[in-house]
Amino acid sequence: MKDEIFSDVSRSEFLRRTGALGIAGATALGFPLLETRALDARPLLPPKDIIAAAGPAVRVKIGHIDSFSGVYAAASESQQTGLEAALDAANRKNSRVQFDIVKGDDASAPATGTVEAKRLISQVKVDVLTGCLSSAVGLAVSATSQENNIFFLAQGTHDTNITGPKAHRVTFRQTCSNAMLANAVGPALLKKGKRWYFLVADYAFGTDGFARLSKILLANGGTVVGADKHPLGQTDYSAYLTRARNTNADVLVFSNYGPDTQNSSKQAVGLGLNKKMAFGGILCGNEVAVGMPCDDIPGALFGYVWGPEAGGTRTKEIYNILKARAKAFPPNWRQYLGFMAGENLVDRILAAGTTDAETLVRAFEGHQYDAGKSQPAYFRKCDHQAVQQTYAGEIVPKNKRPSPDEYFRIASTVGGEFAAETCANPDSAAAEKIITSEKIAARADYTAVKTK
Repeated sequence: MKDEIFSDVSRSEFLRRTGALGIAGATALGFPLLETRALDARPLLPPKDIIAAAGPAVRVKIGHIDSFSGVYAAASESQQTGLEAALDAANRKNSRVQFDIVKGDDASAPATGTVEAKRLISQVKVDVLTGCLSSAVGLAVSATSQENNIFFLAQGTHDTNITGPKAHRVTFRQTCSNAMLANAVGPALLKKGKRWYFLVADYAFGTDGFARLSKILLANGGTVVGADKHPLGQTDYSAYLTRARNTNADVLVFSNYGPDTQNSSKQAVGLGLNKKMAFGGILCGNEVAVGMPCDDIPGALFGYVWGPEAGGTRTKEIYNILKARAKAFPPNWRQYLGFMAGENLVDRILAAGTTDAETLVRAFEGHQYDAGKSQPAYFRKCDHQAVQQTYAGEIVPKNKRPSPDEYFRIASTVGGEFAAETCANPDSAAAEKIITSEKIAARADYTAVKTK
């Protein structure tokens, strides 16, 4: 009869309706276990989200170029673990759009980074690029990305020029620039004295850091007592440090990073410079401090990007996520940069509904996000810089560390607008001129992924 009601279903019919969901999953989704519809009624359609989940997932390929070998391998691996954490969370949350990582090793060499970027773009057909720790590599990959009309989010490149006179429309920067770091740590270092001796890594990051810090020093009546440039990956610093020891410098300033900072600081302590002058620098974090003579240089001040005491509502949550993935190295802000980059890429790609480069640029411009700091951050339209709170981090002695792997405390904080300065500053003004004049053409032999 037409109004006859089914009061039971067979096991095979139940399984057909619920599939792999099982009883608990079917109940949670409101799927009827006992059907109570008229005999000749049309079959029930599954809820819309079940239809989406049942079909093939849309896959977005994120090309991650970083120094997985060479002088910055450890720090690049940290950025990778942070990126993985963000994308794993996104993939658990959204089964319809899945994000995959394809790695490319730049070996801290700009030429290698360019080759890897082209391979990922033309052969692997990645949808966007991210990564880079070496500023020299970041500049090369940024130019390659513009030439090939693909979106690029630089994670850990600090040379100011990337969001300054060498900016590109397709490129955004996740981390703080050297200019921002100098505006945070420079005033703190001035309290240690106004006669500074610089040890400078002779490539984009090091020379830019020297330029930014020396500008602040000179503007406040200080003196550059000396400045020695050294090759990336230098092992013997004795000649430079002996010259520094024979001056009246108040502060030894490290405008280098990674193994260079580790080796030069060890040798400086070995020559007794820590008993003669304060130590500081443009940039440092746990991933570098683990190999430094921290117990001999308490109070040393460095530019600092993020830490567990950053004071945001999500700070503890993010820190715990990253700490769980820190295997054989301390949790650090390099992980944080990878995590933030991953979160922002996912958010903007889904919001834009496409991986088309020009559409993504517009989606990123002005985008505000929770940076795990006490103030929100945003990507500025004029220069594509992530404007965010920036810090001076102070090395603390072993007996005052909150945990064995935390070598720093945040000694001072500057707001993002102060750190980045206004769009009228020369770097940002130069970037804006480039960004507004460059065009993004259709990418050759590529069809953008639709995520809506």
